[in-house]
Amino acid sequence: MCANAENIEGNAKDFRAKAAQAPPKRILDKFDQDGDGLLSESERNNLKQAMSQRREAVKAKMLKRFDSDQDGQLSPEEKNAAAPILAEERKKIKAAIVEQFDKDNDGKLSIDERKGSREWLKQNHPDAFALRKAKACFGKGPRGQKREAKKNKLN
Repeated sequence: MCANAENIEGNAKDFRAKAAQAPPKRILDKFDQDGDGLLSESERNNLKQAMSQRREAVKAKMLKRFDSDQDGQLSPEEKNAAAPILAEERKKIKAAIVEQFDKDNDGKLSIDERKGSREWLKQNHPDAFALRKAKACFGKGPRGQKREAKKNKLN
């Protein structure tokens, strides 16, 4: 199939429609108050508010840790100083997660091995959970694993 504006727009509409219809289970469990499996406008507003509060809390923690001149912002120098510290922390947390959940000892977490890692991360490293970058903590995510499998199948 050749990519054209019509196909791309159609795919984007399909993606948006699917995203609107089926939020992740953890989001539904927390925000779907009427239990219909969808998020109403007020439920989406509650989700947006919660996400905004979470971002503000993360920002406050980052400022507390790394805003050395106490101006309420992270300057490029402060960000550069924070980056290796955060990278080292993520590296240690990833090693702990892999050690705890990597049953086949291949150094990566499969989809099955990953099942309890999210809750473990939340309990043992709540700040890291809020700041985490999915790939930094877990290696390739489910989509990446599917792409890799598809790529290997073609070769």
